[in-house]
Amino acid sequence: MFKRIRLSVLLSFFLLSQAHASAPASSPPASTELICHTAHASECYPAIFQPTEHFQRIHDDQSIPPGLHVRMNLATGLKEARLNVPEPPGAPHADLVVIDDLPPPNPSTEEHDLAAEASELRDQSDPEGHEQRGRYYPAAFDAEESSLFHSSVATLHSTAALSTADLPALAALQDLAHSIHWGVALARDAAVGQRLVSAIDPGSAAAADVRSAATLLLGTAVHSNPDALNALLSHSYSSEAGTAPVGNALAALRDAEQGDVVLQTRTVFLLSQLCQNVEQLRVFIHSEGLDTLFDLFESEEMTLDDGKDRFRAKVANFIYDRILSSIGSANGLVSQSGSDSFGLGDEQALVKGLEPWCNALAKALRLYAPVSMDAEDSSPAADAAYESIKETNQALREKYARLRICGDESEL
Repeated sequence: MFKRIRLSVLLSFFLLSQAHASAPASSPPASTELICHTAHASECYPAIFQPTEHFQRIHDDQSIPPGLHVRMNLATGLKEARLNVPEPPGAPHADLVVIDDLPPPNPSTEEHDLAAEASELRDQSDPEGHEQRGRYYPAAFDAEESSLFHSSVATLHSTAALSTADLPALAALQDLAHSIHWGVALARDAAVGQRLVSAIDPGSAAAADVRSAATLLLGTAVHSNPDALNALLSHSYSSEAGTAPVGNALAALRDAEQGDVVLQTRTVFLLSQLCQNVEQLRVFIHSEGLDTLFDLFESEEMTLDDGKDRFRAKVANFIYDRILSSIGSANGLVSQSGSDSFGLGDEQALVKGLEPWCNALAKALRLYAPVSMDAEDSSPAADAAYESIKETNQALREKYARLRICGDESEL
């Protein structure tokens, strides 16, 4: 009898311990606060991003929990995030810029648990907080990466001007530049920076594929990486296009002989990274950069195709993230009172450059709205363009109505 009772007690303890071990960890309650920009409930989304195992779009006004895998999808021009889980073998990475980043390694620990690393990932998607994002930390030594980086840099050092022979080195550096560490190391090299900036100038002898690779490499190296951006801008450049590197990027967009929409999209991506710097943004505004983008955004007959859709999404994001977000920002071009805070006519130039966009964005919305509602005709690129254009159009007409950029015009 005693043995049976003892066995029963032991069995109960065993079952309880198994149930406790297999019970899933409790998750924090999801935020019920929603952000609604329209009267349609279907267009609302959580104020705090709710991650899953699959990448989902991040809205610019959403808060992002720490510990996520955050990336920029170059195919759509949108920020995306998911839970930080390992990638399946052979997962495609084309046209993606990963923007997550780890804090400095603990010198007392040689190996880190993957879950511990995930919990320490820093958010790098707040456009207002980029001064505190992407700070430079020396990476743990990786002999293979270090060897590849230095051999690729040596290849670029060995030539006075980049050519197709340098494409493998550019591709290797492009892969490494996703890392904050290698992005900073690349940007600190004055000779490499000068060769890359020179290559994107349409007046250079570089072939189109070399210009495209150099543009993407520069944009990736300084993406959400203030130390790399500061290092790149600290070098001296000689350029007939104006203040480099923004001047060279604008010259590339104005090149009538260059109709490559992929290169144009990559150039807007680069401009978006460079214009996180206020001085570069001012150069862009006063060099009539908005007019340059307008000429490419609105052709005489606006048509749909994936390449142009991605370009328009990228341009709309640039206007929202860099131009409109600078209005009223402590680090922006125009003070909250609307006065010219720098004495350089920033507000007047800004309003003048934005005025043509009122009709252009409305026209684009009329083009994309029916497509986005038709499942058969829709595409991810067209959907992304529609969402980006709609968000920028709304901000231009409502959020910044005090500037009366669009007058009393209706949205459409």
